[in-house]
Amino acid sequence: MNLIFSILLVIFLTDIDLKERFFALIGINVGFHMLYWFFSTLSKDSTRMLNSFNKIVGTAMLKLFAVFGIICSFILIYVFIEKAVSEKELVGLFGICLPFGLFLGAYKLWTDLKNE
Repeated sequence: MNLIFSILLVIFLTDIDLKERFFALIGINVGFHMLYWFFSTLSKDSTRMLNSFNKIVGTAMLKLFAVFGIICSFILIYVFIEKAVSEKELVGLFGICLPFGLFLGAYKLWTDLKNE
């Protein structure tokens, strides 16, 4: 999905030069994948499993962090849409891929912690 939005950005955003469009394409894709990767790999940390207290508290903290990530992704989606509509700059909707990466990574973290 983010690759399609990025390619559409390069094709249809003609008011800026080609170099800036390609940097936007790279920024959207890197941002999406880094947010997803960051959240999805947090449950793989082995220091949380050293003793039962760390496992219980660490798991609870990571679950709260996952919920925070999910809530923040919805807030960011709302902010992107509201800003694009109010300023009548629909180009800003191309950045909506970043909150989806945040949501998917936080949701994967939540499901990994539920399956432990």
